[in-house]
Amino acid sequence: MSYFYPLMRWPHMRKTRLAATRILALMSLVISLAAWGTGQGPQDALANGFKNPPDSAKPRAWWHWLNGNVTREGITADLEWMKRSGIAGMQMFDGNLGTPQFVDKRLVWMTPDWKAAFRHAGAEADRLGLEMAMAASGGWSETAGPWVKPEEAMKKVVWTQTVVEGGKEFSGVLAHPPFVNGKFQDMPMPPELNFPSATNLPGAKPTPPPQPPQAEPTFYRDIKVIAYRLPEGEVSMAEAHPRVTTSASGVDTALLTDGDMATPVSLAVPEGENQVWVKVEFPQPYRAQAITIAAGSVAMFAGGAIPDGEVQFSQDGTNWLTLVNLPGPTQTTGNFPVETYSFPETTAKSYRLVLRSPALNPMMVQIAAQLGFHLPSARSVRLAEAEFSGPRVNHWEGKAAFGNTIEFRSLATPHVPKSEAVALKDVLDVTSKMQPDGRLDWDVPSGKWVILRLGYSLTGEVNHPASPEATGLEVDKLSAQHVRNYVKTYVDMVSGALGPYFGKSFRYFLMDSWEAGVENWTDDMISEFQKRRGYDPTPYLPVLSGRIVDGTEASDRFLWDFRRTIADLLAENHYGVATKYFNEHGVGLYAEAMGTDAPTTGDGLLNKGLVDVPMGEFWTPPVGMADSATHSADLKEASSAAHIYGRKFAGAESFTTAPNAPVWASPYYLKPLGDHAMALGINRIIFHTSDQQPFVDGKHNPGITLGPFGQHYTRNVTWARQAIAWNTYLARCSYLLQQGSFVGDLAYFYGEGAPATVPFWKPVNPAPPEGYDYDWINADVLLNRISVRDGRLVLPSGMAYRALVLPSYVDQVTLPVLRKLRDLVAGGATVVAPRPIHSPSLADNAHGEEYRSIVNELWGPVDGMGASEHDYGKGKIYWAKSVGEVLAAAKTPPDFEYSRPEFDSELVWIHRHDGDADIYFVANQKERPEDLEASFRVEGREADLWHPDTGAIEPATYKIANGRTTVPLHFDPYGSVFVVFRNKPAALSRTLPHPVRTELATVSGPWQVSFPPDWGAPPKIHLDKLISWTDYPEDGVKYFSGTATYTKDIEAPRGWFKPGEKLFLDLGGVKEIAEVTVNGRGLDEILWKAPFQIDVTSVLKPGVNRIQIQVTNLWPNRIIGDQKPNAKKQYAWLDYRPFRADTPLLESGLLGPIRMVGVTMH
Repeated sequence: MSYFYPLMRWPHMRKTRLAATRILALMSLVISLAAWGTGQGPQDALANGFKNPPDSAKPRAWWHWLNGNVTREGITADLEWMKRSGIAGMQMFDGNLGTPQFVDKRLVWMTPDWKAAFRHAGAEADRLGLEMAMAASGGWSETAGPWVKPEEAMKKVVWTQTVVEGGKEFSGVLAHPPFVNGKFQDMPMPPELNFPSATNLPGAKPTPPPQPPQAEPTFYRDIKVIAYRLPEGEVSMAEAHPRVTTSASGVDTALLTDGDMATPVSLAVPEGENQVWVKVEFPQPYRAQAITIAAGSVAMFAGGAIPDGEVQFSQDGTNWLTLVNLPGPTQTTGNFPVETYSFPETTAKSYRLVLRSPALNPMMVQIAAQLGFHLPSARSVRLAEAEFSGPRVNHWEGKAAFGNTIEFRSLATPHVPKSEAVALKDVLDVTSKMQPDGRLDWDVPSGKWVILRLGYSLTGEVNHPASPEATGLEVDKLSAQHVRNYVKTYVDMVSGALGPYFGKSFRYFLMDSWEAGVENWTDDMISEFQKRRGYDPTPYLPVLSGRIVDGTEASDRFLWDFRRTIADLLAENHYGVATKYFNEHGVGLYAEAMGTDAPTTGDGLLNKGLVDVPMGEFWTPPVGMADSATHSADLKEASSAAHIYGRKFAGAESFTTAPNAPVWASPYYLKPLGDHAMALGINRIIFHTSDQQPFVDGKHNPGITLGPFGQHYTRNVTWARQAIAWNTYLARCSYLLQQGSFVGDLAYFYGEGAPATVPFWKPVNPAPPEGYDYDWINADVLLNRISVRDGRLVLPSGMAYRALVLPSYVDQVTLPVLRKLRDLVAGGATVVAPRPIHSPSLADNAHGEEYRSIVNELWGPVDGMGASEHDYGKGKIYWAKSVGEVLAAAKTPPDFEYSRPEFDSELVWIHRHDGDADIYFVANQKERPEDLEASFRVEGREADLWHPDTGAIEPATYKIANGRTTVPLHFDPYGSVFVVFRNKPAALSRTLPHPVRTELATVSGPWQVSFPPDWGAPPKIHLDKLISWTDYPEDGVKYFSGTATYTKDIEAPRGWFKPGEKLFLDLGGVKEIAEVTVNGRGLDEILWKAPFQIDVTSVLKPGVNRIQIQVTNLWPNRIIGDQKPNAKKQYAWLDYRPFRADTPLLESGLLGPIRMVGVTMH
């Protein structure tokens, strides 16, 4: 690191960048062995915790019990391996992805045998000192079980409409609203998505015949009966008697306009065409301002619901103009199968939908291909309904939380005259006039009226992918009572099974990312709405069916209030109630609350802030690709929640993958992903996944998997014995990142709407400037937790920020937030924010004068075009200036800067402050060495380098000037280091000795390579030179997976052994992990990442030395070899076959060149 920087200036040593990398890595070992004092002593808790991380810093692993394939022996073996390998806990899931039964006796969820095995796991965890946790339901989402009664389950609003003429008595039975379980009205749940399973698996028991389908439990209850007078002149499409035709053959087009969403029609794309159309022709010109399209409901991962296409109109039936492009941006439409699109008023005789067949989901295509299946391209489009109408709320299905819309800014309902909206005075509550059997007797006022019978039924969501015995309805997440009943029952079941280990070794429940869909009603919704929003929602209830009431702005704002109420209820009554109940019973809650892509109507930070360990997730992308912005945002949300709500740990479901094969990634490949997550604030790694392996006979490897998902990080991976090195690296990083407090200069406010989440779908403007870190905050923190002290925005958690930033999209804030911004700026805060245009909430309508007054007072002339700053009280508000300029004006320089040797050099970093220590984690995201200078906003302390791969701590070369400390750093490919500032300096600069490298010899062949028995390879082979095993002609070597041992005797001349010189063995290329033995003495270090070099000074002697190098590769080659047509034996046993015979092999073995190197310090 800092010692190595001068070496790079010596031209005679810069033969290649790779050689320099090896030199510098060698120096790291030399310097650490020199043990130059940096103030660490036996009582140095921070250094000792770094070298030997406590359990609190070690990673955890998800532990899936799949379809009852569980044994006591397997439980013990799994947990003992975790303990040996530096994994401090497991988080158990009972699930089923179609896994066949392999054990003699399947353990059925919550039966006596299952409970005995579960208690055994608790006892073993207690014996081994492991932390045990369990998912909060069967499967992995979310809180559900067979004990949830229909009335306690997730709910949605449903309705029927009866049109009546006024001026006379109406007496009749109102049609009953649908009570079908599903997403919307009478649309049923989509068919269950089943991943294809491999067949002919050895040892699989016969699959029992499927159980006869059981009748779904249903539920319905009335909400209100609302009558509203229709605007004058409104004509429905049915009343206009259009003719509907299609280019698809054999279709009954009457089904597309019958109001029935339960039976979608399949529209086949004509031969030679790439699209199909549906034409709606009216006898007279029809005035339309919206279209509602209902497609077929789709399952998760199965692709889009609304197909690609256009809505068009024509005045002559020949020339067509486009009104709407379908389906619209995914962040606005999500994947909901019903959408209403508003458009400018159009009058025409002919309209049509032009639809194109949907693309197959790429992940499903790849999974099928891995299993040898081919999914044919779709040549049809599913459509249930298409209705043109007068004005409607634009995309009201998402705004009313039937579906899941994320970005609402572009979806404002186009303005319509008040005369075309339902007047507020014309909305009547006639609930009292309906009898229990649905009969309504009402003296109807003049005009044309719609009687809206509103009720609620079930969404039908169940937990998945759970075993059948653990499957049941998802509990109503908006009801404190129902959630409390749920968790009480669940805690009683789990604690009863665990006995004395509940609250002892068993310490947490876990909620995975949300896959429970969306709900928009609960039993006391109206009273909760009125309590939280301050007005009665009853007159606006027709808006939940798409109607515009009291104008477009009022309707959109009511729906904003409606969603915000749902988000508050979800946070408080699901995550809050569950956490409180668990805590009262001695355990805690991990939760990915609510997960990536804003999967439901929630407030991500509020949800995460209410649980004990907030979590995000990140995935392992294919080679050459980065993980998605979605996952980065989720990680930042988890760490921000920990910082702003005072939680010590920010966890992450880590290294998930699909559909990439679950056994292909090495620790070296995973390292930059883990480093990136930790630089975003994650300090507890939780592996996805370590499935329970029931067999201990060594004949079932790699074993049972979670299908296409996860790392398959179990005791059966080829490198299971060496996993301690990777886990310890992560533990050392996590330990330092758990110390003290995060240092961030900026608090970014992500707004008040719902769903609310850290934005991932577009760049944030203004962006955080380079060199500064930040947290996201929500309305709860802004209103209730943040204050100003000495010009900084401070939180009870200890966080302090230099400025508050509202991105450009947060230009609508409620009156309470506006008042708080005024008070913060008046108290001395610096705020960067756009001038608000209005409140998004209907609750603020009565306070328009106060609202405008505060805006004018606080922003003054600042409008984003002219003036860009305004002093107010002790503080200042800015807009149209970069955040970097604002911080510069506040005399806040960047926290971290670095020189860039290449245009695309990329370091990720994070800063924590702990007492007198400043701790910076810095990691190279490029697979190449980097030499650079890093500048830190620290002065008055020495810089030391703490190496998380070895635990070594060494002093650094540094220079202190102008309030900053500059440290020269060298990074290996994907290298990382902690730069720690603690001790008072003796001088303002320090320059340390530099290493001198001498290449003593190249170790050439021949090599003897030995292989273990029973894995297809010969006992030994002879190599004249080092090659990849995949280049060897014999199949047993070519397809070998596991550990092979290279042996060679080398002569070490006495001239190599000089006082003060260290000797290193440089292995060159290794695929994937190496261990070295010299003269029968094993060296402790496991070489799992580049450069692969090790100090052999203490074991090498003059004369003949026997070198043995154990090299371990990964599982894919053996699995691929087993698929070859000429394969005589299946060596690899696993329930999911992610590779085919033609899958390219992975380079494997010891590749070299191998060199002996001498190093001295000068």
